Amino acid sequence: MLVFGDLRFDAATRQVSRESGEIHITRKAFDLLALLVERRPDAVSKEEIHTHLWPDTFVADITLHSLVSEIRRGLGDDTSKPRFIRTVHGFGYAFICPLADPAPSSDAPRRVRGWLMLEHHRLPVFDGENVFGRGDADVVELPSSTVSRRHACIRVDADAWVDDLGSKNGTFVDDQRVTAPVRLADGAQLRFASLLVTFRLARPADATNTQSTADVPRQRPG
Repeated sequence: MLVFGDLRFDAATRQVSRESGEIHITRKAFDLLALLVERRPDAVSKEEIHTHLWPDTFVADITLHSLVSEIRRGLGDDTSKPRFIRTVHGFGYAFICPLADPAPSSDAPRRVRGWLMLEHHRLPVFDGENVFGRGDADVVELPSSTVSRRHACIRVDADAWVDDLGSKNGTFVDDQRVTAPVRLADGAQLRFASLLVTFRLARPADATNTQSTADVPRQRPG
């Protein structure tokens, strides 16, 4: 997690937040913000942004301008006195807020035990319980409109288990619907409604102490 002033940015969980709560922006807007944060403080050209966001599609500049406006609204950025996004006229955009030290946390760090592998990114799975869904502040966001608000829970202790949380469109492991807790093997194909992902166990070198940004409820398989 990176901290810029009062802003918290977590590329792994795809979350942007302040003390007051999570800042909700669309998937493409997050992808653009992630690119600018990664390249900070350098300016990124419009051509590079277009290639990164829409590699196989022609998109007019007005679409990029709309994404930048969406990010600025979410961050509360003032175009006349920007704190976060600077327009480089005739070229592109730059993320300009300096990196701050993250606030100390009283919570014990949680270790990454695995990953959900999506087409363009991956979501970490931590020790304990991880609730996946859409639109709730205490879930790990899944990028699909077919996913329920609190769709499924993956619990990791000695083994990894997945359980459906009464979702509308179901959770599946290797094409078998989950009706009770199912043990997850490395490489298992998981489907949350129409969203297909691969579960991968973290290698020892990857399982570093990492603080989760989502407080997930305790739920154990019956």
